[in-house]
Amino acid sequence: MKQINHRIFIAAIVVGGLFVGAVKGQDARSRWISKMKTRDEKKLKPENPNEVILDDYEIASYHKN
Repeated sequence: MKQINHRIFIAAIVVGGLFVGAVKGQDARSRWISKMKTRDEKKLKPENPNEVILDDYEIASYHKN
């Protein structure tokens, strides 16, 4: 589910970048896209540097009932 949300978010960034590029120009578009991508990457970084981020399959295999 997280992967689908991530793909949808990236697609929204690209579509939003097209609109920003059409209105404000290519330079503003590239700055806006890089800002949005770094915002998304900050969400994925763990708070603790020793912490490992698990994907959905790893979490499901670890938490078997």
